[in-house]
Amino acid sequence: MNLEQESDSAKHLLAYGVRTLRTAAFIETTRDPIMTMLSIGAEKLLKVALGLLHVEDHRQWLPLQVLKNEYRHDLVKMEELLRETIRVRADRATHRFYVDQALITIDGDAVWRPLVAALNRYGQEGRFYYLDALADNPQREESPQSFWDAAERAALESDADLNMLFTRMMSDHSLSDEFYQRLNARVADSLERWWDLVAMAAVQGVLGERGKAWGHGIKAIGRQIVGD
Repeated sequence: MNLEQESDSAKHLLAYGVRTLRTAAFIETTRDPIMTMLSIGAEKLLKVALGLLHVEDHRQWLPLQVLKNEYRHDLVKMEELLRETIRVRADRATHRFYVDQALITIDGDAVWRPLVAALNRYGQEGRFYYLDALADNPQREESPQSFWDAAERAALESDADLNMLFTRMMSDHSLSDEFYQRLNARVADSLERWWDLVAMAAVQGVLGERGKAWGHGIKAIGRQIVGD
């Protein structure tokens, strides 16, 4: 039941975050809710996936000291560890081709690393960036907004069609809604590609026997809002 509850929390936070990102009218009014949901959802998903791997190897869940002292809220560290472990164990997959393709997709995604960095920055301490400044204790790193801007730049620079639309928008501001919707969708696509990788690896047995059923459910999102 604990595993099911935590998994439900992870997938619904990610689903809400992706939905909000794809439908945002202005990122300035939705960035904090989006980064809150996605950073917490990604952290939960990572810790559950790493926990399943630990169960497979040691027949017990990850010790609290590892979760709190080693992993903490470091999404970059956990994501790199999980992806590398999936790569190393890909030969355990029932159908390795699907896992390899999912890895190739996320490895080649120019937006993914800066997006993880942005969510990591927000989740670790960036969510209190302005509050700390008000308390005369400014943080040394750049704001979460700067990290998010880097993910958007990566999206723009890696997508020729999006870049072309941006150029057209500079002289025709009626295209701004279309541009920002497509920009947000590109960032959301990156998150979902990673989520697909984790689910695929689990279904294929890379995360162990317990992970197979978990992989089928981790992307099964039920009705969330009226109208779904």
